[in-house]
Amino acid sequence: MESYFTRKGIPFVRRDIRHDRAALREWRDRYRGEIVPTIVIDHGRKIIDGCDLPAIERALRELGVISGAGTSPSAPRGQ
Repeated sequence: MESYFTRKGIPFVRRDIRHDRAALREWRDRYRGEIVPTIVIDHGRKIIDGCDLPAIERALRELGVISGAGTSPSAPRGQ
């Protein structure tokens, strides 16, 4: 998933629950984590378990981060 976000120019934060106890607690308690990766979009408004690319792209389209079939919009939203 990291390469997908990098390729699309979408900023992301990677948190490794194996080495970061705070990230593990948040993943388990706040997001009810059971599957990795857990993709948290828009400050937790959208949570996607696993590498469900169609669901991720739907969520990003809804936010205006990407357009069409997964392509980046020509200008940032609101410009």
